[in-house]
Amino acid sequence: MLKFVHELMGHRAEGDGKGAYDQAKTKLRAKSARAREVLELVETHSHVVRILVSTSVGQDSAFQAGPILGTEESAMLWDPKKDFPILVDVADREVINRATKKPMQKTFATIAPLPAEIVLLHEFGHIAQFMGELPTYVQLFKAGDIAAIEADNLKRNEWPVCDDYGLAKRSSYLHYNGSSAAAKWSIA
Repeated sequence: MLKFVHELMGHRAEGDGKGAYDQAKTKLRAKSARAREVLELVETHSHVVRILVSTSVGQDSAFQAGPILGTEESAMLWDPKKDFPILVDVADREVINRATKKPMQKTFATIAPLPAEIVLLHEFGHIAQFMGELPTYVQLFKAGDIAAIEADNLKRNEWPVCDDYGLAKRSSYLHYNGSSAAAKWSIA
């Protein structure tokens, strides 16, 4: 069950969050069968997810499961006006390290926008994982295996929706801020 709130995790709602959600939901349902499945699961499940829709969230759109927060209810942040930059057209190349003058592998990619409604669907994908599609969600999260959670979410949710939209897909989630692999990326 979704519960729209006005304040969450240090952010405050602005404008009509439910209206922005309904607009995004309409787009997703019209374009993608997988989006319809995820939305149906999340909206009809008895678990309560507090949702904050706000432009102050930006790229902090995120889902936090209740057990991870230490509460019975889960929480989600989403910015309906913010496309999320993703890396696509990924290719590994050998380059010369300027400091050592030795060859090294570097991953090159270009940036493409992931529309805000697909960012919403990505976070709903995490909710679906938590609600049983990835039974080990909480254990993986607590063990710090975010890569396994994200890989599952990309494969099961984000990529099929990107296919339905005719958009480029990010090939991995390893470039996210804080990833130990982030240093090997070069944006073309």
